[in-house]
Parts: sequence; C-alpha cells; structure tokens
Amino acid sequence: MAGRNDYIASIDIGTEKIAVLVAEKEDDDRLRIIGYNICSSDGVRKGSISAIDPLSHAISKAVDKTQESFDLEIGLVRVNLSDTHLTCIDGYGKVPIHEVVTSDDVDKVLETASAIPTPANKEKLHTIKKKFIIDENHIVDNPEAMEAEVLESKVHIVTVSSASVRNIEGCLKKCDLMVDRIVLDPIANSEAILTQEEKDGGVCLIDFGAGVTSYSVFQDEGIVRSGVISKGGDDINQEIAVAFETSLEEAKRLKEDYGCAKSSAINDEQFVEFVQPANKDSHYLSSLQLSEVIEEAYISILSALKNELRHHNLEVNIKSGFVLCGGGAQALGCEELVRKFFTRRVKIGVIKRNRISGLETILMDYRYVGSIGLLLHQEDLSQENFIISKGRNGVMEKIKEAITGNF
Repeated sequence: MAGRNDYIASIDIGTEKIAVLVAEKEDDDRLRIIGYNICSSDGVRKGSISAIDPLSHAISKAVDKTQESFDLEIGLVRVNLSDTHLTCIDGYGKVPIHEVVTSDDVDKVLETASAIPTPANKEKLHTIKKKFIIDENHIVDNPEAMEAEVLESKVHIVTVSSASVRNIEGCLKKCDLMVDRIVLDPIANSEAILTQEEKDGGVCLIDFGAGVTSYSVFQDEGIVRSGVISKGGDDINQEIAVAFETSLEEAKRLKEDYGCAKSSAINDEQFVEFVQPANKDSHYLSSLQLSEVIEEAYISILSALKNELRHHNLEVNIKSGFVLCGGGAQALGCEELVRKFFTRRVKIGVIKRNRISGLETILMDYRYVGSIGLLLHQEDLSQENFIISKGRNGVMEKIKEAITGNF
C-alpha cells in the first residue's frame, strides 16, 4: 500500500453470533480482509439487545481475540442494527433551477426531501438517496451540469427506535470502542451480495436470522422498502420442541442434523433417535415428520413476508426474484421452498468479489455476510479510518488526529 495504512473494522451482532472483520484499503480502493473472528453472542433476543452487560462481554471477547490473533488494535467500528419497530418513509423534494443544475441545487433538493419530522422516540438511521428527476420526466443518477428548469429527488428514510441506537452505542462504549456508523441489517447485507443489475430489475433480499427475518426490496429507483419479521430460526426450534416434547437445544440439533425446509425433498426417510427431558427412554421420530414441522414454520415466516409485500404493493415488482442469506437460508430445501411459495427466481446470495478479497474460507462463510456488508457500505468508504496497527501511537490519539484532519 502507498501512504499510511488505512483500515476498516466491522462488528455484526446477531442473536446467536458476533462476527468481527478488519479490512485494509488497497491502492485500487478494493478492500482486503486482514483480520477476523466469530464467537457466540449473548444478551440479544429477537435481534434486539436485551441485556447490555452480557453483550458487551461477548463483543469484548470477539474483539480481543481478533486483536491478539492479527496484531491489530481496534478503536472505531461499524456495527449493524436490527429493529422490529423500524419504519420506512419516502421523502420528496422539488426545487427550481436556473439554467443548469449545480452541486448546491443537488444539496438543496436532497435537504428538502429529507426534511421529514420523526417522533420523539425515533431517529433517522438512514437517508438513502434515490435517483433524480429533471423536468418531471427525465430520470438520472447525477444531474449536475445538466440543463433543467425543475429538479426533483426522492430519498428513502429509515427510522428506528432511539433506544435501540443508544443500546448499541452503550454496549460499544463499555468495550472501549467508538461507533463510526450504525447500519440496518438488510442494507448491510445488500452491499455484500446484491448486484446493481438485480437491484435495478427489482429484487427482494431475505435474511433468515436466528431471532428475526429481515428483508429489503430494491427497484430501479433504489431501495424502496425495509422491514423485519419477528420470527426466525429460534421460532423454528420452538415449533420442533413443542411438536416432539423436547428441549430447545435438542430441537436445534434435530433441525441442523436431520431437518429439511421442504418435506417433499426428503428422498430416504429415516428414523432419528432423540431425547425428551421428561422421559429418559429412547424416542424416535421420522425425518419426514421433522421436516413437515420445519416446513410449516418456514411457511409461517414467508406468509408474513408476503403479507407485507402485498400491503405495500411490492410483490408484483420483484422481477429479479429473491436472494436469500442468513443461517436459515442454508437449510436443505429452503431455496426450493421459497421458489415454490413465491413462484419467482430464487438463489442463495454469494459475496461480490469485485470490491473485496481475502481468505476464501471467510468469503464463502455465510456468517460473515453482514460484517462484509458493513465494510462495503458505500456511504462510509470515503471516511478516514479506524483501526491502527500496534506499535504506533495510542488509539484514541490516532482517532482524534483522523477526525481533526477531516474538518
């Protein structure tokens, strides 16, 4: 690398796992992963923080292991957020133009579009620029220097609970970490695995998480909807536990070792031994019965998603189909089930390699999709950075120096 070393760090906080990544900027503005770690999470329920101290301890453990393993000192990080109470608003702005569009005109129309009040208990997490409209009918990505009489713009505003944001900041502060940017889960995931062609054509990204299932819909104007379904892999475990009178831990083992999201995909039915806490005798269930319970739980999640898409008149516009990510997407038959349910093209998301490189085992590991997306989040990539190799001055001094140098 030329010049001083610049780094970016991300922490993806989930219900079951915490994934830490550290990446280095290369000369061509690509990122190269140089540090990583993953560990179990704690203090998170349904994707939201339920206890700060246990989560802070888990984050510190993951960060410390990364620092020790790769001789790095992490100070400023990007972090994800999942909020079942998020809301999405489309803002609209319109300004008159004198001959040609200037950068000031662009700033003014975006400011007008973004000027939407939020409730006292909410705050804007993202204000995402869509495309611009010149003279009411000409859609462009960048209107600067174009002749026009009127410039219009739309923005997609995501608001979340202020308490959720404060909880994230509080956890990282207890870990002696500073927040660079908080990014909504679906938006981070989209950076990692969606192509621009898919977004332009109309695509829905589904993240089957442990606590919740989040989604985001993109069309030719950019992101048009983000949301969270308050059901995930833990709810599937619960359904299995109830159906077969077993523990959640045993239900999770059965799902992961023998389960299938689409029961008709079971070719060779087998009988599986399992444990019931109230009865120490041997018990058996068929893999077909197990998969029928799992399939019903998946359909419950997909039905809730379909209702959301229909409510917002979005399902018909998803012409590029669905892209799946998260642990639940790895289940046997999940891709086929979603394809049959929505009668659309469906695929499992894979990391885009044009902007990031590193160990193949990391780039192929679905557990790192969110943390890779945080690294790639476009609005952050121009900012000065974040973690400093050991042997240089203190982290806080370097952060202060970087921030001061940007203003």
